[in-house]
Amino acid sequence: MTLLTLGALVAADRPLPLPVVTGIALVLGLLHGYSNGAGMAQANLGVTGLVGIGCAVFTMVALGAALVVSLKIPWARIAIRVAGSWIAAIGMLLLGWTFRGGS
Repeated sequence: MTLLTLGALVAADRPLPLPVVTGIALVLGLLHGYSNGAGMAQANLGVTGLVGIGCAVFTMVALGAALVVSLKIPWARIAIRVAGSWIAAIGMLLLGWTFRGGS
């Protein structure tokens, strides 16, 4: 569901108000953090694993956002929107697989 939502937001290329972006980041961070934390507890990674994952995710998101913000050429922004539509399509495919009947 996350891929579907974020892909659709990227494909729409609409500026969102800061409170909306903050809310989305907070909800997604809590959701994914909870599920990752449960997996980390089973693997006994501890604080070192948590800090490493946090730094890696922050770095990747910051670099990706900086790349997209720096794009000024219209065709490059269109390419990012196309990538967003593919991400949304992957999210729809995964959602369909989640709800498929037993085989």
